[in-house]
Amino acid sequence: MNTILIWAGALLALTLYYPLISGISRGEIKQSFATWILWVTLDVIALVSILYQKGNYLILVSYCIGGSVVTLLLLIKQPFKWTWFETFVTFLVIICLIVWKLSGSKMATIASTLAVVISGFPQFLKSWQKPDKKTGCIYLGYTLANFLSFLGGQAWTIEERFYPGACVILCFSIALAALRREDRKLVHVILKCK
Repeated sequence: MNTILIWAGALLALTLYYPLISGISRGEIKQSFATWILWVTLDVIALVSILYQKGNYLILVSYCIGGSVVTLLLLIKQPFKWTWFETFVTFLVIICLIVWKLSGSKMATIASTLAVVISGFPQFLKSWQKPDKKTGCIYLGYTLANFLSFLGGQAWTIEERFYPGACVILCFSIALAALRREDRKLVHVILKCK
């Protein structure tokens, strides 16, 4: 059953890149280039560190593949700016690599996962400033994908559950920000995601 949940989460995550990429291509969905390039870099660190530990890595494979495509598309389609925050998160990436070298794969998994959450702040802010139902529904899907991967973990360990658990919180926060409406109840908006 655990393997089915892990595969379901990874396949759902990969499938969710289609509406995201399609929306970005048509100019309907705005994403932060800086966030995505940092996410992909940090996901690669988390993926390799979890592979070394023989942990729950499949959702990270989906994120590395899909995230790379999104990053390239954003580079082509949308203007971007690099601010102090992106520089700060780049510094976190360097710290993750140093932590990995000095402390091993388990600490690299923790550091890179925490940096993924922190680097998601620009996307959260963009979603809060310009709520968008499509973006919100996609991130609800990512929340579900991470939750399935979390449930599929073989044990209550860092390498099995920490990354998907942290990403449940991150993706749900972005979804709530993107689905935020002053004139509607959130439950109503969530139920209309189709």
